[in-house]
Amino acid sequence: MITLRKLLKLSRKTRLRKAARLLQSFEMDLARGKKPDQVYLKGLVELSRQDLKADGILTEDLGRIGEIPGDFNTPAALIRFCNNFRHILLSHLSAEPADWDLLHEETGAPDPLMRQIFPIRMFLEDVRSPFNVGAMFRTAESFGVKEILLSDGTADPRHPRAQRASMGCTQVVPWRRCSLGELEESGSPIFALELGGSDISIFPFPRSGTVIIGSEELGVSPEALALADSGNGRVTIPLRGSKGSLNVSVASGILLFKWCQSLSK
Repeated sequence: MITLRKLLKLSRKTRLRKAARLLQSFEMDLARGKKPDQVYLKGLVELSRQDLKADGILTEDLGRIGEIPGDFNTPAALIRFCNNFRHILLSHLSAEPADWDLLHEETGAPDPLMRQIFPIRMFLEDVRSPFNVGAMFRTAESFGVKEILLSDGTADPRHPRAQRASMGCTQVVPWRRCSLGELEESGSPIFALELGGSDISIFPFPRSGTVIIGSEELGVSPEALALADSGNGRVTIPLRGSKGSLNVSVASGILLFKWCQSLSK
């Protein structure tokens, strides 16, 4: 751990970035039941307060989180203080919200060994936005998707925006490029998420298989729909709003929740 003396030799912006990462490590230690170095943590917080004030941060922003808890034997209160203070630092540094999530305590990424994996796949057909692709990877990881298949027109999961949105899940969920022909030859049950299908509340989800999810603008292609209709059909999320559509990553999250729910019965 860098000493406070060495921190003082860094530029103010670099010092604040380092302080945010140190506070994150304190949160992780506290969550594991490890008590922090009280003198160091208090010194780090005071140094960061001075830097924030020097940069013109309003005193009310600092006052909102109060002083560091005096009783270091109450981890919950100390974790919340460190978390709140860290977010003030990150906000001041214009760090993106995707960078604020707690990292895995050792690797800084999700742990593949902790996943419950279902025999289900997603085929992303021409999903153009890297943000959407990254978000869908994050959702897929959360619901135990075995593999994500990508059409040639789908954004690359290695794109920086996809990486940020996925929060490391592009390194956890296996993925590969795949054509409709290869999908058809796989012999896996296939269905599509698209309008004009069975209501998601009554759709008979297969115990294993692949769901086709189409592009943000055009939905599932006629060729992919024909493949789905010759297989397990299509599922539809009923909507009540005037717009009549959902963001593709949101829709995929709803579908995966219902699919995994059916597999857990």
